[in-house]
Amino acid sequence: MKGKKPVLTSKNTMLATVVVFLLMATIIMMGMITPLIAKLTTGVEISLGPEHFNSRTALPTAALVLILSTCLLVGYMGQKNTLVVVGGYVLLSVFFAIISPFGNLPIDVSVPIITVALMATIYKIGISLGRDSVGRKIRGISAHLIHLGILFILLGIVLSANMKVEGTGVASQGEIVHFQGQDYVLRINEMDSFYRGEAYQQHPGSSYVTLIDFGIYKKGEYFREGQMEYITDFKWGQSYTTTYIHRGLTEELFIAPRVVDLQEGKIDIYMRTVPFINFLWGGLYLMVIGIIALLISDRRKDRNDPGMNKKTRSKGIRK
Repeated sequence: MKGKKPVLTSKNTMLATVVVFLLMATIIMMGMITPLIAKLTTGVEISLGPEHFNSRTALPTAALVLILSTCLLVGYMGQKNTLVVVGGYVLLSVFFAIISPFGNLPIDVSVPIITVALMATIYKIGISLGRDSVGRKIRGISAHLIHLGILFILLGIVLSANMKVEGTGVASQGEIVHFQGQDYVLRINEMDSFYRGEAYQQHPGSSYVTLIDFGIYKKGEYFREGQMEYITDFKWGQSYTTTYIHRGLTEELFIAPRVVDLQEGKIDIYMRTVPFINFLWGGLYLMVIGIIALLISDRRKDRNDPGMNKKTRSKGIRK
């Protein structure tokens, strides 16, 4: 009697990864084209916000991370041990969802899954470092750098989307704007309004600009200064703003004027603090580095492969 073939293999898990990825792509694509279909068929304009996509892609994303982790471990730990490890951190995610250590369900569920997937990827990078030839080391490490980049991107998206803090405040020149739930406050140092551009119709300029200079204070201590503009364009009949963005090591600070009341001398300001957004940017850089290193190593492998060179020469002779 022949033994049963194991179901949990690298080939099968890779196939499952592709299927889940296609499912996610389909969900995202349907969400993108739904407003267009509604516009063409009914004439009604609809808009689908991040909540629409987040709620529908949460489970496929978690499944994708689980399958990637399984794919990384099954070739080295065997089917039984891999199932024990993966099942263990699935139970850990359920436990985190119950006790809610972070006070946010998506983070409670995602952090254990992504953390173990990161550990599995780092484990595979360590194995690649132990390979004998330099070419195999580079190919192994570069492939897993791409995996590591994907996981960092997912971690950055989950943390930043669920931990961002938004708020608005109104103040006049010389006043301080407080934003509920944030460590930052703004002091409006100066507001200066003037015309810009060539004369347009009855206006001395094509646009009217209010320049806002402000100081930023973090937890009561001076942090830095910034500047932004609120612009009314007479030629195009619209208003728009410039924004202030500061990207720190652990968070991103975004500030923009919403409305300027020139008669009252007041400005309505929007502020958003997004923590851990650098995980996303770091993941993108890791992916780019991994892809470039993989392409370079594959090209060098083709050049140094005697069998490939022999085949190329034989084809040339026959020609």
